[in-house]
Amino acid sequence: MLMIFVGSCGKDESYQYGNFRYDMVTYAGNEDGRAKFNLIQRDDSELTLLTNAACSLDEEVGQRMLLNYVPDGAEREGVQLITARSYTQAVTDSLRYTSDLSTVVMDSVRLRSVWRTGNYLNVSSEVKYTNEKRVVALVMDKSTWHSDTVHCYLVHNMLGEQAYFWRKCYASFYIGAVWKLPTCTTVRVHLNDVVYPQVRYYDFSKM
Repeated sequence: MLMIFVGSCGKDESYQYGNFRYDMVTYAGNEDGRAKFNLIQRDDSELTLLTNAACSLDEEVGQRMLLNYVPDGAEREGVQLITARSYTQAVTDSLRYTSDLSTVVMDSVRLRSVWRTGNYLNVSSEVKYTNEKRVVALVMDKSTWHSDTVHCYLVHNMLGEQAYFWRKCYASFYIGAVWKLPTCTTVRVHLNDVVYPQVRYYDFSKM
């Protein structure tokens, strides 16, 4: 399982006003000293975002993040120039699986949104701060792997640590291992949300 520090998973967010966007993107390294990001849009089309000025990020290629930016027009086909304002790291992981659901721990979260872009399942939530490592993952019930509805569970395990205040946490999980299967028509995400406790899961279905 992925062990993370929630307290150290983001950069300072700047609250700007104007013509800006927030999108979940993948950091794709640099092109001529300018930071490059891959964006999957709502129709699953892909777009490259490229900063219009020199920009260096101390991040690994493949890191998912919530990017705050201003679109500055197209540079060439498939490439959008941007002014990057700030970003917040997301927990970045691939879908895991288990044959024993009794091992799945789902400590509560305050869900803000959950959405799919391409082969990624993205989660915006709040979790209780502990100042210690915790487990955050998306786990599939292996018995549903080749079913039309694949059951997945948002694992959140604070490992019994003392919890304090709520704070933001973003996560992005690669689910291509099941989303690409011809047998899969729906990915069902189970979670423990204290905002809407009556909603036990969300479905993401192929059109």
